[in-house]
This record gives sequence, structure tokens and C-alpha cells, in this order.
Amino acid sequence: MTGQATGQTATGREALVTIGGDGTFALGPGPDGRPVEAEQAHLHALTRLRALLGDDVEEQIATRLQLPAALGTEAADHLLPASLSLLAGTSGDLASFGWRLGAGAGRAWHRARELRERTIEDAQISLLGYEGPLQTTALGPVTLGAATFLPSGERSLADRGALRDLPHLAAEGIASQLAALAQRVPGAAPHVLVREDVAALVADGRVSTASGYGRHEPIAAPELGARWQDLLGGLREASGMTPGQATLALPARADLLTAARSAGWRRLAIPLAGAKGLDSPDGRALWEALAEARETGIALELLVDPVRIERELAALAETWTRLGYGARDLTGLTLLAHPRSRAGDRSAEAASRSEDPAAEPTRDSLLTEEALERVLRAAPAWAERVQD
Repeated sequence: MTGQATGQTATGREALVTIGGDGTFALGPGPDGRPVEAEQAHLHALTRLRALLGDDVEEQIATRLQLPAALGTEAADHLLPASLSLLAGTSGDLASFGWRLGAGAGRAWHRARELRERTIEDAQISLLGYEGPLQTTALGPVTLGAATFLPSGERSLADRGALRDLPHLAAEGIASQLAALAQRVPGAAPHVLVREDVAALVADGRVSTASGYGRHEPIAAPELGARWQDLLGGLREASGMTPGQATLALPARADLLTAARSAGWRRLAIPLAGAKGLDSPDGRALWEALAEARETGIALELLVDPVRIERELAALAETWTRLGYGARDLTGLTLLAHPRSRAGDRSAEAASRSEDPAAEPTRDSLLTEEALERVLRAAPAWAERVQD
């Protein structure tokens, strides 16, 4: 299994489907039913993830093991601070309004780095002897720019120079983490998942200014694509990664997918929950862009809601058929478990927070063991469907 890449089974065959996660993992109780102590949380999480994703489900159903970037145990244990702690030569801190860059390294910043380093150290223990794909997850430069603040208190998005620097800083930091993992888990085949969760908000000009009374100017998809090109080039230069070893996860928008393809990305992911149907102009543009990407050799990955996975996959198959393709044209997809928040009828404040890239995620938006198991259980039926 040494050198096994995403999309391949342990025997080297092309997988009908690959199962993975979104980079988060909300830890459940320990074997004795009691909460896991904070000092053991990352070790326990890695152990559970290896049990779930460390081996292929079936002969033609592969898995992609993930290094948990966020357990949600504290303010410093989320994907945003974990991603910020990777930025090379950068300092920051957690203020009342969010994470600031360049304001000096505060206690929360040091804590985020400590948690990241502990995860890598624990991987040496829990992943001893492991050979196979291992995913590292980080937020992309566009999302980082929208979710962080400058020392002045304004969002980093307002400083185009800072936005241009972020891809290079992120690439250098990710490369450093991959090098550390290679020393501790030498049998792992690295894979990077870059999540640009709020790229649509940035492109549409829906990110609020620090005062809350205004909105930042929209940044067109091609300009965002330039930042993604910088990131991919930086990863290639700093770590030797190929485009096949990195996935860019984007909102379900045709213009963003086109920009990412133009930037050189060869693996793209979208959330099925955010994909409109063929009957709307935006939806048709999206699905035609996905079909074109598929035909030109782009590897597609789908963020699936574990609670709705059967319905989402059924809708996917129906849409693909309406586009004139057969079930076999859906072989080789990667399904990444990605829960949606179950807030129900949200208050105006909660709805506003969901639009704020700087807001701390709710715990129910983090992947759980039960949610991942649900996606794994759905995989055989999907594999059978696309094989027929």
C-alpha cells in the first residue's frame, strides 16, 4: 500500500469511489464513556480516524485518512486558527472581534500552534506503520483574508497586498507541515485539502466591513483565481506537490470552478447541498461546468451531508442523467463527509453570524464519528450503482 494515492485502492486499482472527511472531527467520549482528557484528545481522534479511514471499505471502495485540523475543544481548536498557525513568519492573536494578523503573537495564537504541533507528534504514535493517503486541511487565502483582521481592526480583505501575500505564506507553512509529517509518518502519501468556504461571499461583495455598516467591494472570480494559482505554484515549489495531490473546495458556482481550472487546479470539490438544479440558469451553468471539467480530466470531489447523503447522491445521479451521461460516468468520485449546521429556524443574530467568515463554527458543523460512519455505510450502494 506504500505510495497509495487518492482514488486508488490498496491493490493499486482505480476506486469506484473514495471516502474521506472535511478536515474536522468533533471528538466523542472515550472507551470508558467519559470525556477524553484535553491532553489526549488529538491522539484519541487520530486513533478513531485510523480505525474508520485507515483501510479500504471494500476492494473497489477506497478511503482517504485525514489529519484532524480542528476538534472544536476550545477557541484555538478550529480550522481558522489551525490554518493561521501555518502561515510562515506571521503572528497574531484572538481579539474580541476575531483573529488579528501581525499584532504580535498572543496566547491564543501560541495555543493554536501548540495544538497543531501536538497533532503531528501524536500522528507518529497513532499512525505507526500506516501506509496510504493522509490529508492535511487548511483554509485558502481568500477565506483567510475574509475571516481575519489587520492590526487596525479592518478585515485583511481590505488590504490587497495582504491578500496577495497570503497564498505564499500558506504554501510555505503547509509545506513545512508536510515535511514534519513525512518524518513522523513516512508511509503516508500526502494530500492537501484547501477549503475556500466563503469565496462566493467575497466574489459577491457580501463580506461586511469591520463596522458592520458597509460591505467590501466584490472581487471577481478571475482575480480570486490568481490567488489560487499563487497557492498551487507555491505548494509545488515549496514541497514538490503535484496538482493531483491537492484539492480546492469551493462553493457550488460555475464562475469559481472556471477560475480554479484556469489557475491550474486538477482536483475540485463542491458541496452538493449548495448546488442548484438544472432548471435554474445558475444551476445549469454549474452542472455544465462540472461536466466539462469531468470530460477534461478534472477529478471531482463532493462534500456530502451525512444526514442527507442518500438523497443528495440520488439527486446527483438524476441530474447527471438529465445531462446525457450514464451512471458509469460518475465512477472515481471522492465523497467528503461535511455536516451542515442543524440550527433550524435561526434567529436574526444566528443568520448574521452564518454570513460572517470570522464567526466561530458551531459544534454541530464539525464532523463526528457517527456522521463519518453513515457516509461509509452509504458507499457500497453508491459503488454498485455507478458500476452497473
